[in-house]
Amino acid sequence: MDFSIVVPTWNRSKLVDALLESLYEERKNYDLGETEVLIVDSSKGEEKAAIMASCEKYDAQYIEGDDSVRKKRNKGIDLAGYEYILFIDSDVTVGPGLLKSHAATLKEGESNPKITGSFGLTEFVGKKKFWWHVIEHTSFLDSFGFAKFMPFVSWTIGNNVAFRRDELIKIGKFEENFPFKLGGDDLDMTYRYTKAGNLIKTTPGAVTYHSRETWNTRKAVNDRAKRWGTMEYHILKRYPELVHRRLPMTGDVAALVTGVLGIMALIKGSCVPILFLLAWYLLLYFMMYRHYVSCNGKANIFFWTIAMFQQGKYRFWRMVNSIRHLDFSLAFKGQYFGIYHIKSDYQNSVKKIWLYYDSIFILIIAMIFYRFIV
Repeated sequence: MDFSIVVPTWNRSKLVDALLESLYEERKNYDLGETEVLIVDSSKGEEKAAIMASCEKYDAQYIEGDDSVRKKRNKGIDLAGYEYILFIDSDVTVGPGLLKSHAATLKEGESNPKITGSFGLTEFVGKKKFWWHVIEHTSFLDSFGFAKFMPFVSWTIGNNVAFRRDELIKIGKFEENFPFKLGGDDLDMTYRYTKAGNLIKTTPGAVTYHSRETWNTRKAVNDRAKRWGTMEYHILKRYPELVHRRLPMTGDVAALVTGVLGIMALIKGSCVPILFLLAWYLLLYFMMYRHYVSCNGKANIFFWTIAMFQQGKYRFWRMVNSIRHLDFSLAFKGQYFGIYHIKSDYQNSVKKIWLYYDSIFILIIAMIFYRFIV
């Protein structure tokens, strides 16, 4: 079973060197077929020279690419010489046995021809700085660990995932005409891949170790929230079958309560409803935090609070794009990509909605008490 390993990159010479070193050792230990590594790079100057030197040192092909991760991946597909393509990000290193693990999964295609994809596990390594403590309280990292609890997936990230080359070409490879240079294209392509009848089986034994370095800044976190929220709008418009009505989210409930108490404040010409609103915000805030801790374990409330704002930004950018396109059809709906996602999201939403009911009930009791007793 032969692999073409495609790595898109830009200005990451030190990370690419570490990746190629780990791949060099892994390839030497792989005895089930041939391998090649294609580094598709858009760096300039010293960064380009350093990456080219690493390619020479570790037996990898250096290929100049456009300043778009989608075009780089497509160029890798076009130039690949082997039957299976393994996509690896440039900010990871590979664990021992990764190629054999993917090969074992893909070999199951002999008994089940629909199995033509294999998705591995990504673990994060490196120093935990301020923004990492924030991001680990969000859902932004969930997809990196799908292989831990899902036997098959309907979509994947673009790292540590292998496909049959002919099937990639058949579905049209990666979409290049999205608003951003990166983000959403991996989800779009892999969903089309499974929609075409292919199965992507998870391979938890194939592990890559992702550097936290590329996540550890405010800009990196904010950019991801903006890109992913924007791309979610475009993905859901492209695939309406992924859109599902869902139970209200925190922002929806907060907007409703704010509107009701705001109107009451205007009608009565009083600030008392606003004081009740602020008290309700505080109550719901601590109830949500308690719910998070009960589901996920102990959490630093400071980092958790910032994380919730980042989650809100994700949804905010989806709403911004809805407004830009004068389309509010997705305002109160959600996205699901398989039975596992539907089940886990629904169960969590049911638990949350009782928090809203309980907090609003307490608010109403407090207002009645104030009106008739105080």
